[in-house]
Amino acid sequence: MTATTPRGPRPRRATQRVATRGWGSHRTITTALRAASNGSVISVGPGVYHESVLVDRDVTIVADREHGVVELVATDGPALVSRGGAVTVQGLTVRGDGPEAAVRTGAGTLTLVDCEVSGGGLEADGWATAALEGCRFRTGGVRVSGDAQVTVTRCAVEDVAGDAVVVAQSARATLRDSTVLRPSGHGVVLTDGASAELVDCTVAHTAGTGVYVGDRARLVLRDARLNDTGDDAVRLVGAEPAGDGDEGCVAEVTGTIVSRGAAHGLAAYGAARATVATCTVDGAARSGLIAEAGARLTADGCTVSASGSTALVARGTARVTAADCTLARAGANGVFVDGEARAVLRGCEVRGSSYSAVHLAGAAVAELAGCTVAGTPQHGVHVTGQAMLRLTGGRVEHCEMTGVQVEESGDATVRDATIEHVSVGIRVDTPHRPLVESCTIGTAAQAGMEVTAGGGPTVRESRFADSGGAGVFLDRESTATLEDCVIRDSGGSGLVVWDGARPVVRTLRVERCGKNGVYLAADAAGALDDVTVSASQFPAVFVGKGARPRFRRCHVEDTDRDLNVADGAEPTFVDCTTNGVRTATMPATVAAARVQVGAPAGAPEPAVPPEPGTAAPPDLDVLLGQLDDLVGLSRAKHDVGTLVKLMQMVKRRQEAGLAPPPLSRHLVFAGNPGTGKTSVARLYGRILHALGMLTQGHLVEVDRGTLVGEYVGHTAPKTQAAFKRAVGGVLFIDEAYALVPDGQSNDFGQEAISTLVKLMEDHRDQVVVIVAGYPDQMGRFIAANPGLSSRFNRTLTFDDYTVAELVDIVAHHAAEHEYAVPARTREALGDFFATTDDARRSGNGRFARQVFQDMTERHAYRIADVADPTTEQLSALLPADVPDRAPE
Repeated sequence: MTATTPRGPRPRRATQRVATRGWGSHRTITTALRAASNGSVISVGPGVYHESVLVDRDVTIVADREHGVVELVATDGPALVSRGGAVTVQGLTVRGDGPEAAVRTGAGTLTLVDCEVSGGGLEADGWATAALEGCRFRTGGVRVSGDAQVTVTRCAVEDVAGDAVVVAQSARATLRDSTVLRPSGHGVVLTDGASAELVDCTVAHTAGTGVYVGDRARLVLRDARLNDTGDDAVRLVGAEPAGDGDEGCVAEVTGTIVSRGAAHGLAAYGAARATVATCTVDGAARSGLIAEAGARLTADGCTVSASGSTALVARGTARVTAADCTLARAGANGVFVDGEARAVLRGCEVRGSSYSAVHLAGAAVAELAGCTVAGTPQHGVHVTGQAMLRLTGGRVEHCEMTGVQVEESGDATVRDATIEHVSVGIRVDTPHRPLVESCTIGTAAQAGMEVTAGGGPTVRESRFADSGGAGVFLDRESTATLEDCVIRDSGGSGLVVWDGARPVVRTLRVERCGKNGVYLAADAAGALDDVTVSASQFPAVFVGKGARPRFRRCHVEDTDRDLNVADGAEPTFVDCTTNGVRTATMPATVAAARVQVGAPAGAPEPAVPPEPGTAAPPDLDVLLGQLDDLVGLSRAKHDVGTLVKLMQMVKRRQEAGLAPPPLSRHLVFAGNPGTGKTSVARLYGRILHALGMLTQGHLVEVDRGTLVGEYVGHTAPKTQAAFKRAVGGVLFIDEAYALVPDGQSNDFGQEAISTLVKLMEDHRDQVVVIVAGYPDQMGRFIAANPGLSSRFNRTLTFDDYTVAELVDIVAHHAAEHEYAVPARTREALGDFFATTDDARRSGNGRFARQVFQDMTERHAYRIADVADPTTEQLSALLPADVPDRAPE
């Protein structure tokens, strides 16, 4: 066994007692300290002790407050100075004398518990460590400098003359569950390289800022409350970094509530960096969140409401990113971006601003993705100066002026957005060529879209509905391009082309307009291909004096009169047709028509109307050549070719008096978006017309929204109306699987399918129906109704485009718009598509077209400053024009 040394009881720490009177006690704390050994406890009785205490060893000073207040009053300098050791002071009331600190520590560890400090605060510097718990500081604050570290827990700093809490140099401070009230300066100040963490704290009623962060300081502010500040609630002023390894000041603000500030809620300047998450800024007298100069601000899940000025501001060269934020009831703009600032908003709501909800000026760039902009007496999004807007998805609604206004030298790309309940949906008043793609514009008091004099936007795959005036108005000398668009239910004319305008229109459907479907004013021109006008109250097309438009493959149906041409007009009609028109005068042959009616749009009909015109069937070989010219689609092309041969054989058997074999012309097109399904469907209808199996061959494109109503009894009439428009041609139902939402057996889509099946039976030889959608969804659609499987027994598969085919599509669009794509550019495009993520590339001819659009924008930017560029420079797309990343 191993011997052990017996241990006696631990020696008790000596206790020194201090009292103002009585036997066996020290009369001063200082004399008790002289008598105390290291680790002693000094018990101080009630009374007032006029002395300045210096501590340099491990000692605990405890006030005997059970019998009264223990007060230490300074006589010369600070009342309490700690210069070393571990010092604990509990329960004392400490009063300083004059401007100096009441408590000072420069080394060792100082712990103050349940103390009250006045007449000067606490100063910690050097390598000191201080822990303050349950203390109250009045008139004097807390100052930390050097390399000192201070922890403040459940303390109050009140009525300080000057700044309440100051952390400077390399010092660190942590404040938890504490309050800073009524300082005559700032609440909390961080300077130099200091850092501080405030958790569950309150800073209120400051004469200056609530929290000031300067130079290279670091702030963490979590679950705090800042209210009634005399200046900015949080201000970050970051000096420019001194070197590559340096940064400006940094703040991380989380779960904090800012209210009733006299200036900004949070302001970041210079090289400041701020991250703000799940915070609320309410009632700031100026802006809620603002970043200026080179500041960087990131906001996530925040709410800014009732600010006196703009809710979110970015100026100078600032960069702002906001996600899932709500910016409501701003006294000025909801969002303001100016100078060369950049702002990215994702999933945000901007509501109830007093001025335009989003305003871009200077050379600013803003991206809005999936945002809601609503409720403003001015514009929803206003782009001015040389600013650039990229708006993707989301909604712009309830704007008393324009939904999206682009003016001066501004530019914009607007994709997949819904704009409704506005005065004007989109107004383009800029020499640039904004892009509007896959948008829905509805319920506009005036026009769905206005393009002012000289404007030239590109509008693709967009829908304009329920406008009080024109659906789309193109002012004088404008050169807009409209592709694959729909205009319906306009109170005025659907498409208005004003004096001297020269639009390019490809595949446009105009329905149920209160005046003309297409109105061309004096001297207007342009090319209009594949335009269908139906159910207009005035003549479907009006051509004004001196106008020289060209119409090709256009179709008018279900209206009293198809055409009204003023004296001196010289329109050209190529392969145009009518159906269900009471008075038809539109020529159907390739000829320049001068029908000199001399009457304005909507005038009474002539006494003896001419016979309606009908189009001659298009040339089958030409159509097959057009099909073959489409990039890729080898399987679809082969299947269509097989169908053509089968139909030719059917026709020959019929001519020979033989019974035709069973044949279903209805098809399923299965493929990802952007794989050419609509293009092939349009050619398929014209091929059937060329074969004599359809009387018109036109394409009517619909989706769930066109066929399905919002209430009982509404769906069948909508489906019937769409089917009626397709008689003689092809009814193309895109995303047909949406008619049978997964898990919703009682959806109105079932009624649309049942109505459709009956109409297909009743008009089996008059309409071809093509249903399209994702391959894995179309089986569910066919299984939704027994009548579908018997009518759709042939599926054409549209494969995704390969990288090489995507390059060919870009080159095809370039050739259409007179751009050249050299071999080295094709190689760079191939590398770009090969490295693009599969989800973005999948499909996707539409993606290739977006890439081409981006290339033309980059090309324009590249040569903008070239003096007197050559034709080659103006047309050649170089590898530098290939995007660095996939377009949003």
